[in-house]
Amino acid sequence: MYGRLTLSGGASRAARIACITVAVLAVFAVLLATGASTLGIAFFFCIPVGLAAWWFGLRAGLALALVSLALFAVADAINPRPEFVLALLIRGAFFLVVALAVAAIAERLRTLEHSAEELEAIRAALTPAELPDLPELDAAAAFVPSELGVSGDFYLLTNGPDGSTVAVVGDVVGHGPAAARLATFIRARFAAFAAGTSDPAELLTLANAALTDRPGRRHELVSAVCVRLRPGEDKVSWARAGHPPPLRLPGLEELPPDGATFLLGADAALELQNDECSLRGSEGLVVYTDGATDVRRGRQMLGLDGLRGILAPLTGLRARVIVGEVERAILAWADRPIRDDLCLVVLKPTSE
Repeated sequence: MYGRLTLSGGASRAARIACITVAVLAVFAVLLATGASTLGIAFFFCIPVGLAAWWFGLRAGLALALVSLALFAVADAINPRPEFVLALLIRGAFFLVVALAVAAIAERLRTLEHSAEELEAIRAALTPAELPDLPELDAAAAFVPSELGVSGDFYLLTNGPDGSTVAVVGDVVGHGPAAARLATFIRARFAAFAAGTSDPAELLTLANAALTDRPGRRHELVSAVCVRLRPGEDKVSWARAGHPPPLRLPGLEELPPDGATFLLGADAALELQNDECSLRGSEGLVVYTDGATDVRRGRQMLGLDGLRGILAPLTGLRARVIVGEVERAILAWADRPIRDDLCLVVLKPTSE
């Protein structure tokens, strides 16, 4: 859409100017030929006026409106018309309205297209299409953006400096472009910090410091959970900040949290500690945001029990199959549009 509004080059600009010129001359010629009995033909000047405003902006539309009024006056001088002044004023007002309306619509479309492109770039940064190679780990992620725009869910799967896998899933408090931009910022910080440490509590603490140090910040809060898995170890280390605990596969019980939890950004002196638990055999983890549980059908909320019900028959399958089936099941159950991002990550250690 936006591509049709912009000028793609000299040839395109010349062609559009030629089109507008031909339209103006055609209306003028018909106006001269028809004489005084068909005054309404002058309103066809609205076509080139609208085209000029659409392609070149309000100034061009207004300039062509003045040209059209001048040609209307020339036509009247050749073929006098009754009540010329009143006719000129009416047409002038109409041309003005057309130029203003068309220019406003075109500008709105440009703005929407720019916003859509920006949000699409943000969304791609928050939820990359391809995951990195993760040693001895079957991993997959599902992300469905809110159908009312974009919120602030994100995930990160990366390799830690000690050969471990680090997984972060987070959710910015709020909705819209501002939340999406904040999610992009905090995800980038996590990715940078994970190059130097794979300790979950330390990563969350560093992200909290980056968030609270942002200049001009106001009420920027983020929930997040960070998980570390090392190849060959039968345990998982994790920490969370105001986020739901991961679910253990196949039993789907929550990993037992230790102590209180607070959102990132709430307190610059946030202190966190790691929790550890065993992860053996075919066990794995499901890490999710509240968009996977807070979807509704009528007055009914899916909730954690509903998510467990969807996951229960899938726990023995590959990670990518699990996330795909869960995504389809939630979207089939929920009313549309969904009002929050849906983010789900499945981690299943494998033995090479």
